[in-house]
Amino acid sequence: MSPAHVVEPTYEAIKRRLMAGGWTPGSRLESAKIADQLGVSVTPVRDCLYRLAGERMVDFTHGDGFHAHSLSETEYRDMLELHLILLLAALATTPRGRAAPDPQDGDYPDRTAGLFIEMAARSGNGELVASITALGDRLHLARHLDEQLVGETAAELDALAAALTSGTPHGTRNLLLRYHERRAGEAASYARLLGGAS
Repeated sequence: MSPAHVVEPTYEAIKRRLMAGGWTPGSRLESAKIADQLGVSVTPVRDCLYRLAGERMVDFTHGDGFHAHSLSETEYRDMLELHLILLLAALATTPRGRAAPDPQDGDYPDRTAGLFIEMAARSGNGELVASITALGDRLHLARHLDEQLVGETAAELDALAAALTSGTPHGTRNLLLRYHERRAGEAASYARLLGGAS
């Protein structure tokens, strides 16, 4: 096992590259090449790739190694459904009067992740926060396609933040349902662009 001061920055660098689409879905992830690019030895890179495989962000096959994850239509639909369930649970358990978040600065995928993580945090349930964060990391690459496939993403995010600020759970719930329905309706297109079979 590699020391934490090497593994954690290596893990974060590889994960961010995966989330940003730095590798084509299905492409082979060569530990030695990644190690050279990051200026570390092969061992921490392998440790990180195994960890990311456990988080289902990387595909691993014995004898074939590591590959950038290919998202299938079914998997994408399942992730959206679970993401919605978790967010509705967070919304239902949030104490009245909690201050609502505004979307953070940054690009759309990061702002979306930040809003949903903050929604979870408002519930006070650490497990909801951890689950929504992990699932959001897996959905992050697909969020780069949202504007192309569903459009009006900035307005949608602003409406969600405004509904939270106004403290109207019913309105927020409806916007969350619509957010997820719009993406589920284009699941085949997301899967096609992210390398998965239907």
